[in-house]
Amino acid sequence: MSQRAFSYGAGVLFAAAGAACWSMAGGLVRLTEGVDAWQIVFYRSSVVLVCMLVWLGLRFGGDLWARTRDAGMNAVIAGVAIGTAGLVFIISMFYTTVADAVFMTGVSPFLSAILGLWILRERIPAITWFAMCVALFGMGIIFYGNAGGGALVGTLLALYSAFCFSCYAVMLRWGQKTDMSVALIWNAIYLVAVTGLIIMLPTPLRETHGVEGFAIGWWNFSLTFIMGAVQLTLGLILFTIGSRSVPAAQLALIALVEPTLSPLWAWLASGELPPIWTFIGGAVIVAAIAIQALFATRKKRHARKASLERRGQPAFDHS
Repeated sequence: MSQRAFSYGAGVLFAAAGAACWSMAGGLVRLTEGVDAWQIVFYRSSVVLVCMLVWLGLRFGGDLWARTRDAGMNAVIAGVAIGTAGLVFIISMFYTTVADAVFMTGVSPFLSAILGLWILRERIPAITWFAMCVALFGMGIIFYGNAGGGALVGTLLALYSAFCFSCYAVMLRWGQKTDMSVALIWNAIYLVAVTGLIIMLPTPLRETHGVEGFAIGWWNFSLTFIMGAVQLTLGLILFTIGSRSVPAAQLALIALVEPTLSPLWAWLASGELPPIWTFIGGAVIVAAIAIQALFATRKKRHARKASLERRGQPAFDHS
């Protein structure tokens, strides 16, 4: 069964809505009390696993295993890639500033463009390269406003996180003929296993270890439930749907909606007001995304109009 096709514009909206859901993470984390990143990721991923199994079970019923098998290693690699991206990004903030880590995510469109060109043979239009450069400039403004800095280890980890996200975007495109939603199951299983081991076993990443590390209280569990069900599951589903009609490089560009909106949610949740440079840089990023989307949509409409005229059909659009 083929996947439902969406227009390019609808794909952009789905992907942007997914990234907007992801951006809620910072604000929700600010509302937690007395828990660390590993506990948050463990419970958040557990909720994602349950939600995805229920959602895909309702969609496919007894065909769920067949869908998982059809997606194959593409889904496994995509799930591990996006899981590693999130996990490594959290770890990077232990070694460098948040601003520095967020700035490094700005290179993901370039990495996606290179991987998409190499693996998928997707040609990158000049307007996309221009928009990516503008977006990277916007990330630089945010970085400048937050004073930047940070250790080399943290910067390299954040860069690796950006690379893993680029791999995820490319794998979504690579496996678009199958249902790549099952990648989210592998993502959740991977993160539950890794964070569960970190909580249980003695490592330099946590001061304590053992079963007591799984006790977080009802308030924190409620917040992690929202993170898992809305911020991650809904966000990843929407982004995966958008990937069906949006090239990999542009997916990574649209994903920059996340760091753009993150300061807003943190401010609403805890009154954490970022510097004015953050809002200026965010406006530049949104402008880059809008430029890319408008030019690409216009180009596709012109191509469709020319195709209809060649076939002697009306060139106007009833949709």
